Amino acid sequence: MKKILGILLLLLVIGGGVAYFMYNKPHTNTATAKADFQLNAGDLFNAFQADENASNAKYLDKVIQVKGKVQNQKLEDNGVYTIYLETSDMMGGTVSCQMAADQAEKLTRVKKGDEVGINGICTGYLMDVVMVRCSLIE
Repeated sequence: MKKILGILLLLLVIGGGVAYFMYNKPHTNTATAKADFQLNAGDLFNAFQADENASNAKYLDKVIQVKGKVQNQKLEDNGVYTIYLETSDMMGGTVSCQMAADQAEKLTRVKKGDEVGINGICTGYLMDVVMVRCSLIE
């Protein structure tokens, strides 16, 4: 009985250590990370529109470098600054890039109609393709 209790205690300590490590694991710095894919905004959007499941399998949680023209930019209610990149979608679908907090100074130079390059992590497709923790490429 003591042996089983000792093994269970050891497994609990190991599991707790792994959980603590995963919880405190630092986020990928998209400003310095090598992109897994490089696409223009229209191609990324069209891929998700054509086959969302295949695109999720390919792009989800990957660092993507996307280039495109700024359609709009806005400070959201939650304090996150978002840049929307144009696509050829007739319904106005965009690639929505939620910028990382450390990008504030660079964002002052971005205007509607500018061609920009952005690294970010793709989180999927709703009405737009959504990317988070984005960084402008210099």
